[in-house]
Amino acid sequence: MPPADETADAPVCNHVDWAEVGSESSRSRRTAVFTALLIVFVAAFVTDYTLVSSSDPFVAGYDPTAMDWLFGFSLCVFVFGLASVASATPERFFDILTQVRGRPAEAASLGYLVAFFFVGLFGPVLVGQPSPDVIHASQPPVFATVHDLIIGNCVGTVTEGLCHGTFQFPFGTDPFGRDMLWVTVQGAHIALQVALVSSVIIVPIATIVGVTAGYFGGPIDTLLMRYVDIQQSVPALVFYFIAIFVFGRSLFLIVLIFGFLGWGGIARIVRGAVLSLRNEHYVTAAKSAGASNLNVLRKHIVPNVADTVIVSTAQQIPYLILVEASLSFMKLNAIELPSWGETIRWGMGEYFPMFWWISAWPILFLVLTILAFGLFGDVLQDALDPQE
Repeated sequence: MPPADETADAPVCNHVDWAEVGSESSRSRRTAVFTALLIVFVAAFVTDYTLVSSSDPFVAGYDPTAMDWLFGFSLCVFVFGLASVASATPERFFDILTQVRGRPAEAASLGYLVAFFFVGLFGPVLVGQPSPDVIHASQPPVFATVHDLIIGNCVGTVTEGLCHGTFQFPFGTDPFGRDMLWVTVQGAHIALQVALVSSVIIVPIATIVGVTAGYFGGPIDTLLMRYVDIQQSVPALVFYFIAIFVFGRSLFLIVLIFGFLGWGGIARIVRGAVLSLRNEHYVTAAKSAGASNLNVLRKHIVPNVADTVIVSTAQQIPYLILVEASLSFMKLNAIELPSWGETIRWGMGEYFPMFWWISAWPILFLVLTILAFGLFGDVLQDALDPQE
């Protein structure tokens, strides 16, 4: 058992009475719907990898990769979980909106994250595939100018030897004629994949380990926390360096390694919350009434640490996005992916500062995304997991 002072800084959880969070029948219906969706998804995945030839598209001319399947599964889990929480505990959303109201920076961050989600999800479909054309190479953004002698084929107007940007290419183009709007949107799609997939991996592992260690204590707690110590002593980056020599560079490998090795800190926070919850009167009453450990965990412990998990995960997402961008910048991700990090590296090379907009757009949106997640994490902290 840990000494008493280990729980002094444990998060203060909003006490949730699970019996009041929707009826048993409504929870059963949500479980049945999720199970049915999961079965359909798994059946589609198995069909693609067993019955469909690798040279043939799976559906509508589209052949999903392993990363696409993992992203699709993560998206289903995220949307279903969000809908379930919204229908079962709508007051939590009002708490968030209350915290945002009157705080312009946090409100702007929430609006940006909503836009980031939809752009990352639907943007690649809306902007379509690029059609590189050297005639349109190196066009400046709509608000900028560049010397006409540098471009040679200015799409916009030319005044006093300066080529003006045009709304045909509002973000400009790269030296190969690719629309920088398409490149930026693709980078948002990759960042969204990293955020969702990593979170879906981290949340259940961190919750299970943290709840188990905190609730049962003793040798189980010691064993799990010592494993967390060992895991955190070797950075996930080291494992990725080793793995790329075996499997090659890929976004799929990044999200798997940083997902399966990035939950230790959150598990410790969850454990601290459980240590402060397991002696609460309603937990003691449930045990006295003969409730099994599984029922106590399911009905009283896990609902009360859910907010802690959500807040901690939201605060870790910017780190994961920055890790992927950094690896791409160092050419340690698949180089064919138009990640923000890869585009920044490429734009900061021989084309900088002449064609500054190549690296400027991904830098801008990378900074905005990390800042928005940070501010929104503070909002979640205040609304869902207040510490006093």
